[in-house]
Amino acid sequence: MARARMRGQKTGYHHGDLKQALMDAAATLLDIRGRDALTLREAARRAGVSEAAPYRHFDNLDALLGAVAVESLDMLLEDVGASGSAVRMRRAYLDFAQDFPGRYELMFSRLQDKASWEDRASAVAQLAEMLERAGGLPALHGEASLMLAGFEGF
Repeated sequence: MARARMRGQKTGYHHGDLKQALMDAAATLLDIRGRDALTLREAARRAGVSEAAPYRHFDNLDALLGAVAVESLDMLLEDVGASGSAVRMRRAYLDFAQDFPGRYELMFSRLQDKASWEDRASAVAQLAEMLERAGGLPALHGEASLMLAGFEGF
């Protein structure tokens, strides 16, 4: 599943895919410290590149966040799609929210980045369609949000 791919993630950039290295660094920082603590400078530092390097691929922080949001939605779609039964789909959704809280919050947040909007909207529509038989996206989103806020068992 997608989560397994992220667990083995390396930190630091070493002559590979700079854009992906920055996205990976940003995603990790989101999950560890939250969106308010993420800056382009911090993503660059975590990726092991200069402070100017992110601007080769992203105009600003919101562009980086948009790319991470799209990738995160793709990961969630992959996990839910591979689950099969309605019960497993529900569990995959809730597990993703718990395992990647920063990314989960980002996926459904308002961003100034308009370039990612169509991809994000399309992914959410696909997710809603998939989750229809597992209780529906609104119900699962509410449950996951309550869980992340510390209110479990509703």
